[in-house]
Amino acid sequence: MPDRRRISKLLSLILRHRPDEFGLKMDEFGFIPFDEVVEAVQQRYSAVQEEDIRDLVETSRQRRFEITDDGIRALYAHSFYVEMDGEPMTPPDCLYMIATTEAAAVMKDEGIRPEDRFYLHLSASRDSAVSRSGSMDHPSLVEIKAAEAAGDGVQFWERGEVVLTRTLDAKFVGEIVEIEGAPPRRDDEEEGERPRRRPRGQGGGRDGGRRSEGGGRRERGERPERSGGGGGGGGRGPSIAGEATRRVDPKPEEMTFGRSARIEKGRRR
Repeated sequence: MPDRRRISKLLSLILRHRPDEFGLKMDEFGFIPFDEVVEAVQQRYSAVQEEDIRDLVETSRQRRFEITDDGIRALYAHSFYVEMDGEPMTPPDCLYMIATTEAAAVMKDEGIRPEDRFYLHLSASRDSAVSRSGSMDHPSLVEIKAAEAAGDGVQFWERGEVVLTRTLDAKFVGEIVEIEGAPPRRDDEEEGERPRRRPRGQGGGRDGGRRSEGGGRRERGERPERSGGGGGGGGRGPSIAGEATRRVDPKPEEMTFGRSARIEKGRRR
């Protein structure tokens, strides 16, 4: 049987990015019938059994997927729009995200909105956010005043190890510190699975490759139109996760677009 990492990468491809390539339809909340996904995985890896997929979903430390009576879905990191279901969470005082130093520098003035992920992807702790910083050059940790934002009507949804929200005004951007000596990229079950738009020229799209791991852009705007008919303060200390840091003075970033999925409406919770 293929190792768990290969199965996880294939599930991510199916549930986050390209269900249409496997002839699958999902509902507006990202669910696909579980037996159909099992069959799609078995077309690639015939030795994989239903129990193998259930075990991966239930024991993965990063909680990327969930299985319910509605089917199986990815909890975050879709490259097409999905609706949020369930009640918004009550967030802690602060949440965190990682951005390039250049991108982070303008967030206090211009706020943050999602780009290709359609939702901002935030972390519940500094350590969790910093663990993701190895995926980019010159990372900074951005503090989000989550409780204050929720009091002003901003909604947050807990999805596995990630917290999702749509946009954040500049007034909810807290302290920003640059991470020096960022940890190496995590060698997890899905490394390298996420399709990314090819940059224009050497290292950059329209914003020159300046991006954030949380899926944010520097300027604010309306929530993106759905593709394919529908579907996501602590003070600064002397170090973050054991690494030296320095304050960033209050520029922008670029992520990538995936492809749209065929969405089947009708089921709601």
